[in-house]
Amino acid sequence: MKMVGFRQAQNCSIAPGSWRHPAGATDFLTPEYFQRAGRVLEEGKFHLAVFGDRLAMPDIYNDDHREAVENGVRVVKMDPGSIITAIGMATSRIGLGITYSTTYYEPFHVARLFGTLDLMTKGRATWNVATSLNDSEAANFGREGHLSHGERYDRADEFLEVVTGLWNSWDDDAIVLDKESGKFADGSKVRKLDHKGKYFSCKGPLPVPRSPQGQPVLIQARQSGRGREFAGKWGNLIFVVYPTKELGQKQYAAVKEEVAKAGRNPDEVAICPACYVCVGETQEMAEEKRE
Repeated sequence: MKMVGFRQAQNCSIAPGSWRHPAGATDFLTPEYFQRAGRVLEEGKFHLAVFGDRLAMPDIYNDDHREAVENGVRVVKMDPGSIITAIGMATSRIGLGITYSTTYYEPFHVARLFGTLDLMTKGRATWNVATSLNDSEAANFGREGHLSHGERYDRADEFLEVVTGLWNSWDDDAIVLDKESGKFADGSKVRKLDHKGKYFSCKGPLPVPRSPQGQPVLIQARQSGRGREFAGKWGNLIFVVYPTKELGQKQYAAVKEEVAKAGRNPDEVAICPACYVCVGETQEMAEEKRE
């Protein structure tokens, strides 16, 4: 079993009214808030804490953000890279994942960010690969609207090709560190990428040496059609939502089939279904908390 805590870099949990709970902490603009949560998950034997993200405030209601702001509905969205860095300094074992978009960021930036996070967290960094899908996010990045479904995935495929190519631009044994001769690294073991594609061009190489495991873990959260094909090609860990056990078994098999079609070993790809839990010392207390 893989235990994943799904978090948000904001004032509330996945339940948007949770900030109102009398016992709820309100220091969510401090590193200590997230460090406490990270330590709780680590002590509870969770494998991974993953932060979702959105690059805009909620503003669909009345085409305005003010109601969301006044009610504290997911309007705080800090950059999760800084959040997991803070948690990483306060923990030692738990995996640390963040959501980053292939639609609004550039491959070189993402490769450098996650390559650095992988080294600074000693192999605990994880990238939840998102394609982004609402007009408010597009407007924040100077676009008229978001890309079509198919085009988002075409771009994401090329994005991953560039990022993984950059991560592989250093050989494992490229660094020499011979102080006597003055040779820092073997230049023949650090290569340019020279990628030129439909959406991106990137010269490389990446100015971040490889981590011992080569790259961070890649997460995908797609269950059907083009998204499932993308997850089968790239994902090491796949998030899913199953409304029933029977449908879950069917979709689980379909995802594993996509992994095999991509020439990868299905046994090396983990699938984690969402599970919403209310815990109490008794059944009655748990039900009261849920209400």
